Amino acid sequence: MTDNNAAIQARLQQLDSSIDSLASKGDFEALGALLADDFRYNHSTGLSQNKREWLDGLKPLVGRRERIPSSIQVEVHGDVAVAMADLDIVWTDGRHNYDRYVRIYRSVGGNWLAISQRTLPAHDRAPAAT
Repeated sequence: MTDNNAAIQARLQQLDSSIDSLASKGDFEALGALLADDFRYNHSTGLSQNKREWLDGLKPLVGRRERIPSSIQVEVHGDVAVAMADLDIVWTDGRHNYDRYVRIYRSVGGNWLAISQRTLPAHDRAPAAT
């Protein structure tokens, strides 16, 4: 791995984590800036949403749950990158969902933008959140 590739991976790991943090906090302007216009979110339930639908769907959830990613791994393939991680959804009423996701990024004008996310239930793992 080149030094440049390692720097890109580190940047994308940080970016990837910030997507869930911004979604939890309700900073939709900053979150929207990290998503490509053609972003697609495929939920663990099978529901598929475009960028606007996903952001609008997050709004009533602010303060009701936290999205906590862990074990983020990134592969860089030129101007495309793949991030994979575990994702805990921790609800204020005590419920927990344990998922995994794959996010795809594309470099556009020197900025990395998420273009797709596929989330799946991960019934086989322990929670990362404490």
